[in-house]
This record gives sequence, C-alpha cells and structure tokens, in this order.
Amino acid sequence: KDSCSEGAMASETGHINRSLFALGNVISSLSDARRRQGHIPYRDSKLTKLLMDSLGGDGRTLMLACVSPSLHMLEETANTLLFASRAKNIQNRPTVQVDAQGL
Repeated sequence: KDSCSEGAMASETGHINRSLFALGNVISSLSDARRRQGHIPYRDSKLTKLLMDSLGGDGRTLMLACVSPSLHMLEETANTLLFASRAKNIQNRPTVQVDAQGL
C-alpha cells in the first residue's frame, strides 16, 4: 500500500510480504502453547525455513522491533508491537554444541 513500487519491484514486494506473513504464522504457532504441539508451518516460505533452527530450535535468538512515534505510522507501530509481543512468548531451550574433535 505504501511501497509505491511498480513492475518487478512490485512482484518482489509481494514475495517479501508473503514471507513476512508466513513468519507471522510461524511465530503465532510457536507462541501459543496449544498450537506448538501441532504442525508448525516452517515450509511455507524460504525465510521461515532458513529461520527454523533460530525460531523453534535449540538456538538463542534476538529479534528487534522498530517502531515510530509518528501518528502517521500508528497502525504499523501497533502491528509491530503485536508481532513483538507474540515473538516474546516463544520458549526455546538453547543448548551448547561442542565439537568432540576440537577437544
């Protein structure tokens, strides 16, 4: 809506939006204890497939939420904070993996 992209850029914008939508679905599934026991849709996009170990695996992950104090960006800021709130509820169990040959 605000991207003002045309042609190939519009297509790329659509792909990015689909990947972010899939990421939101994965984070929603991981943050809800009832849904976490079921299917997590990692395979819905390349982005979520790449982030699979970081999001629900045994890695330690840091996510940043960029928000704006501008009234013009109020809806985007509210959506970002909702997304960050769901991401905060993901429970990982980070483990240290040691290479046995390096000892």
